[in-house]
Amino acid sequence: MANKAKKAAPVTSRDDLEQHIAEFLKSGGKVQKIPSGVSGQTSTSGPRQIVLSHKTSS
Repeated sequence: MANKAKKAAPVTSRDDLEQHIAEFLKSGGKVQKIPSGVSGQTSTSGPRQIVLSHKTSS
């Protein structure tokens, strides 16, 4: 069997979140400030709707 990567447990409280952030920063992580209005969408061409299945009439 393939090795499965461990997933981080979901953050359940503000204290947990603060601890995760502190660990991230301590390990050398950096926080980027993204300006308002900037999107992570890389392409604006093509369809924007997701089609889950194509049903054909028989």
